[in-house]
Amino acid sequence: MVNLMLRSFLVLALLFGLVFAVGMMALVATGLPIWLAVPFAVIVVALQYLLGPFILQWIYKIRWVEPAQFDPQLAAFIARACQERNIPQPRFGVIDDGNPNAFAFGHYPGNARLVVTRGLLQMLNPQEVQAVVGHEMGHIAHWDFVVMTIAAVVPLVLYTLWIATRVSGRSRKGGGYIALIGFISYIAYVVSQFIVLLLSRVREYYADRFSGEITGNPDALATGLVKIAYGLARAPEAGEAKNDVRMQAARSFGVFDPKVARVLALTGAGTGNLSSAAMEDAMKWDLWNPWAGWYELSSSHPLPAKRIKALEKQSEAMGRISSFSFRAVQPESYWDEFLVDFAVNQLAWIGFVFGLAIAAVGALVFQLPLAGIGAGLLAWGVAWWLQRRFIYPPDLSPEQNVKELVGQVKVSKVRAVPGTLRGRIIGRGVPGLFYSEDLVMQDSTGFVVLDYRQPWRLFEFLFGLLRADKFIGQSGVARGWFRRVPQPVFELRELALDDGKKAVSWVYPLAQFFVYALMALGVLAMMGQVALMFVR
Repeated sequence: MVNLMLRSFLVLALLFGLVFAVGMMALVATGLPIWLAVPFAVIVVALQYLLGPFILQWIYKIRWVEPAQFDPQLAAFIARACQERNIPQPRFGVIDDGNPNAFAFGHYPGNARLVVTRGLLQMLNPQEVQAVVGHEMGHIAHWDFVVMTIAAVVPLVLYTLWIATRVSGRSRKGGGYIALIGFISYIAYVVSQFIVLLLSRVREYYADRFSGEITGNPDALATGLVKIAYGLARAPEAGEAKNDVRMQAARSFGVFDPKVARVLALTGAGTGNLSSAAMEDAMKWDLWNPWAGWYELSSSHPLPAKRIKALEKQSEAMGRISSFSFRAVQPESYWDEFLVDFAVNQLAWIGFVFGLAIAAVGALVFQLPLAGIGAGLLAWGVAWWLQRRFIYPPDLSPEQNVKELVGQVKVSKVRAVPGTLRGRIIGRGVPGLFYSEDLVMQDSTGFVVLDYRQPWRLFEFLFGLLRADKFIGQSGVARGWFRRVPQPVFELRELALDDGKKAVSWVYPLAQFFVYALMALGVLAMMGQVALMFVR
């Protein structure tokens, strides 16, 4: 599951990316001096920094409340942490969504906002909630809003220099020298992006350490991370949540009534004692599968297993006994699966290039252009079909549960586990985002994001805007493919609710249609060549 703060930054990046793109087009079209590109990039980042918090408040359904109205223990913890670390008390908000998450944003610690979801308050125990909130307060205490804004300036300026030099180099003397500067700028831009991501991952470790220090219990954040990152927070057993303080406080505040939990998909405030075996199974993919390291290079967050191991070391340094330590021995190397996955991921392009070669040979060497084109299209289609057969196993009948799926090691974006999940829709993939198309399903073992896809993004947006809310709180069956990207996700083929509502992804059948049409076109072209030969 993609971290909520990461998704927030992606939304802002899209909005201000559009501003930047239009502005650069204007600079190029008007022929303004090249040096204006750099201050323009800085201005765009400054606008994002100044306006970002207000935009986030607008696009997310945040209810601003006093922490004591939800959880007196949490309110006392926040007050104590602020006093001990000399942090201004952040504004506290709740997103009414069953997907557990939390994030902080603002301009500087003095006007910071700290937001949690209803799912976080319900699914984690009080110590875990405080630990997650402590992590977000670490971002506030470390001025991460300012640090990451300054860091973001560097890649954007380098990218701007590359665009500007590429354009001006075509029309000026000394174009070769300018082109060299542009090439170096582009290489530096790519490197700087990875450096910024590394900085982002480092700040997550520091926020984790801050949480461990302020709570005195790093282990609470570790178990909270497992529940959130791997989706192992479970629904409570019957009667388990009756006396939970947070449920009573929320009821009195009027946000929701636990008596209507079934209707609203409020699965309760069960703590869900997490077994060492369950945690160990969940961490295997992060620690063993080569795809994990590949994905982490381009991720703003460290892999959860690495964060948990760092928290374990912090617990030991504090003289505490960690409740978990990864002791499993890797049974085999997973590099063979990784190499197969990597090759399969390129198979359609390999087929395309191979098809072009066949078409060229048929036309230039054998003087049979239609036959060459047909054979090329057929080769491309067959390669594409083989790729899709691997990525999308057709048998979706095996019944699965979240806990077993998360424990799978031989799974990636390319290699999927097909099957069927039964559970309840508890919220959106991005809590509070009014047009988020993805949904979150919870079964008796945990929860997972249902990745809803359509051939055109507009249809996904319309589903999120107009239909997604009607699915929340309902039970049903999801059919599709479980993947790691690196977060656990379940790509939907079809979601069928018990009340008759359905959500169907048309990406799979439409792509299959194009694959078969491509092969059919190739066969027809070869038959046409044969017909021409007989006519002659």
